[in-house]
Parts: sequence; structure tokens; C-alpha cells
Amino acid sequence: MTVKTQITFRDFLVFHIKNSLLKLILFTLILLVFFIMKESTDGSTETDIWQSASIWFAVLVLFIIIRSFFSVRFIYSSNKNIQESITYTFTEEKIFIQGETFDGDFAWSSVYKVKEKKDWFLIYQNAQVMNMVPKKFFIKAQILELRHIIKHNHVKSKLRKD
Repeated sequence: MTVKTQITFRDFLVFHIKNSLLKLILFTLILLVFFIMKESTDGSTETDIWQSASIWFAVLVLFIIIRSFFSVRFIYSSNKNIQESITYTFTEEKIFIQGETFDGDFAWSSVYKVKEKKDWFLIYQNAQVMNMVPKKFFIKAQILELRHIIKHNHVKSKLRKD
């Protein structure tokens, strides 16, 4: 089975927002809890604490969003391979990858794990390196076939049931 893909900056940004939004919100809320505890021990009134916390929450969220955008933009623009049109060929034995300036292959036995998200297949070559394969370029039968290949090769995976 062969699938030709192209990851746009928008795809890349949305992926990172969806996968890091919960962590960013939790981090911000934890910081606010510590801020509120500090302010309450300093003798501030409840109104002052909530007013300050609201302002700090807005500032932190805005800062994190802006920082994340520029960070994702830098990562995308500095990785020319991810911007290329990439053709994946999935067989029972291997995954063949061909970009405009590179090509390669690896055996299913060397795949660390596969995660299937709503819009992506994430094929991890190790704990930190993954191939991001957008599902929008698949037809339903190809998604089912890829799931079958992954299961048949006993790759550690988290696949969707739809």
C-alpha cells in the first residue's frame, strides 16, 4: 500500500496544539495555585488575590501560546524533510519512505511503537523520533489495511477502533 503525504505548517501547528494544550493549561493552573497560596499567606484580600490571579492567568496563557507558536514555526521551518512531499509504502515486512531529497526504509520489527490519533499515525522509531503520517491522505480501506499490518507484525501500538 502506498500513500503520498504533505505536512503543511498548519497541520504541524494544529498537531502540536492538540497534543500540548492540556499540559499547558495544567502547568498554568499549577502556577496559579502556588501564586494564590503565596498571596493568601502575604495577607492580601480575596478580591485582590482573584484579580491578580486572573491577570497572571491571562498573561501566562498568552505568553505560552505565543512562545509555542514561534517554537513550532522554528521547528517546522528548520526541518526541510518534514515539509517535503513524502511517499510511504507499507508492506508486511517494511516501511519505505521517499521524500524529494531523501529515501529510506525500516523493518516493522525495528519500530518502537505506533500511536493512532484521530488525524495521524505516529510511527515511533525510538522513544523520541517519530514519523508523522497524516490520515487525511488515506482512504478508509488503507487505514484498515495499515492497522492490520501493524497488528500482524506485533508492533506495540495504540490503535483506534473506528
